[in-house]
Amino acid sequence: MHSKEDILRFLADNKEFFKRTFGIVRIGLFGSYSRGDQTKLSDIDLVVEFEPDTENLFEKKLDLKKYISDKLGVTADICREKYIKNRIRSTIIRETDYAY
Repeated sequence: MHSKEDILRFLADNKEFFKRTFGIVRIGLFGSYSRGDQTKLSDIDLVVEFEPDTENLFEKKLDLKKYISDKLGVTADICREKYIKNRIRSTIIRETDYAY
């Protein structure tokens, strides 16, 4: 099972690839892996921000999710900060550890 540090290192090490391929300018980890209470059934929760006017955003999110899931062997779930529901926004923002 991966640690928070493993995942953040993977994300940081792939910064240029993520920017070039998906248009990502910021990515962070939240949820059970960020808190350190993940189990073998946990997914990797990521908050992602894309370059303004990124085209084919839906497809890029799907491709990113597949890429990360395949590389880490754990299902990834991706959200954008501006679409997080208000009732959970402060909790997610507070517990997010940004790789960059």
